[in-house]
Amino acid sequence: MSDKQDMTGLGIQSVEIGIDILKTIGHAQKPLSISEIAERCDMSKSRLHRYLTSLYRTGFLSRDTELRYSIGPELMSLGLLASSRWTIRDVARPTLIRLKESLNETVALSVWTEKGPYFLHWEESNRAVNIGIRVGTQVSAIKSVAGKIFLAFLPERDTEDVLKRELAQFGVSRAVFDREIQEIRSKGYSITEESLLPGILAIGCPVFGRDGRVVAAISVVGILGYLDPSEESPVVTVLKQECQKLSDTLT
Repeated sequence: MSDKQDMTGLGIQSVEIGIDILKTIGHAQKPLSISEIAERCDMSKSRLHRYLTSLYRTGFLSRDTELRYSIGPELMSLGLLASSRWTIRDVARPTLIRLKESLNETVALSVWTEKGPYFLHWEESNRAVNIGIRVGTQVSAIKSVAGKIFLAFLPERDTEDVLKRELAQFGVSRAVFDREIQEIRSKGYSITEESLLPGILAIGCPVFGRDGRVVAAISVVGILGYLDPSEESPVVTVLKQECQKLSDTLT
């Protein structure tokens, strides 16, 4: 059975109506009142109000003081996240390949989600090392090298919920962790040793987008004792240079 045939059965009409309402509001050039939305959607205001209430509660719609509706922060966040994931993977892949070939180490690309860092792409080295983490893996924010990059360079409002939860979960002192984050900001890169896997060291750097916001983290992952994490090491130098070049292409 084809995918097309799979999708020809009954759906949930209320979901489809809600999406049509979102499209109507999203395509408008200005915030819309309930009367304007009802007219454009050919729906009674009493019925429309139930949809608007749910979409507003979930953050998919925003409402101003004059009770006019526009696209909300949660929907915009989802759109930006989806766009950044696919765009940054395509743009960053040549950088990951260059790093893998020049360093002969595994290189990973990560983005931030509301649950923490998410691995988007891997370029594996020729070494017989099984890292054990694959594309689509969600890992700890405070224990992963990518997570520390995002915690250091993203606005606090975007990371605070994840940070508080994990500090409590792992029994880590906020003061101690804040000092580590300050050091990462100062040096421009982060390090983790055996935090996720025994015998593994990772070094990560941020990639910045057009608005100066960190949009991704690139990590070099290798064997502890072979990968040099010192500030002037060739690995750190090359990683910083490549992340800067990639950031320049995105600005």
